[in-house]
Amino acid sequence: MPVRFVAYIDESGDTGLEAVKPRTVKGASEWLVLSCFLVREQDDHKCLGWVREVKSRFKNDQSPALHFSELLPVKKRIACEIVATKPCRYFIVASNKKNMEGYRNEAAEIVSGKLGTAWLYWWLTRLLLERVTDYCETRVRPEARGNCTLRITFSRRGGLLYRDFEYYLRKLRWQSILGTMELTQGDLCWSVIDSEEILVLDHAKRAGLQLADIGAGAFYQALEQNRPANCDPQFAKLLEPRIARDRTNRVLGYGIKSMPELHKMGLATEQREIFEFFGYNPKGW
Repeated sequence: MPVRFVAYIDESGDTGLEAVKPRTVKGASEWLVLSCFLVREQDDHKCLGWVREVKSRFKNDQSPALHFSELLPVKKRIACEIVATKPCRYFIVASNKKNMEGYRNEAAEIVSGKLGTAWLYWWLTRLLLERVTDYCETRVRPEARGNCTLRITFSRRGGLLYRDFEYYLRKLRWQSILGTMELTQGDLCWSVIDSEEILVLDHAKRAGLQLADIGAGAFYQALEQNRPANCDPQFAKLLEPRIARDRTNRVLGYGIKSMPELHKMGLATEQREIFEFFGYNPKGW
């Protein structure tokens, strides 16, 4: 099937659950943030030019690839300001792991054939793709659905077996067909999914992955405390024009999906700012 949309997926934070910040000072990150940078296939070739445009604004930059976490604040602002003008959409899934400290999902670990928390990454990827595929499908005429697809490209991450995701995807598809979904509140829009269009590449090999990294890094910086600096939402706010919205023009729950529910997280005041900026009622905390 012809590719109509291209999704690049990257993350900030880690999947560690044995000990999690802030209760354990030297524990795993409090947050795991997944970012999808979505473009139409006809614009995919422009991504390299957009990255070059960003880097052209940096003085004496010789780095082979764009890494948001390594940029000075002024360069982070430039990167976000430029990408906010481009024909693209960001989808963010932000998982606060405090309530999962010490948790194990043994059934999911068995699927991977080894112990670990890779299942958390794939579960959040599912939440991300539920929203991405919905966005794509609604932009395809009903009579054309099933005749065009979404290409999904992951930034390679150590410790992940990407065949596990392919297995997980097949499992979800059969559960969807048979009506046996374990989570009944969401599903992927399967008309745009093609298992042959799932790629895994190094960060430096695709400009789109570097642009996905901007979204992941900006929202991670808005949420993670003591990185060593504290939360700074200014860069995530700059991406507001490119954050996807649902049919009712809402961002939260769609372009930005949080886990668990926001009022259950016990967030610090500075962590709340970015969610309130995108529409959360301050009284809801």
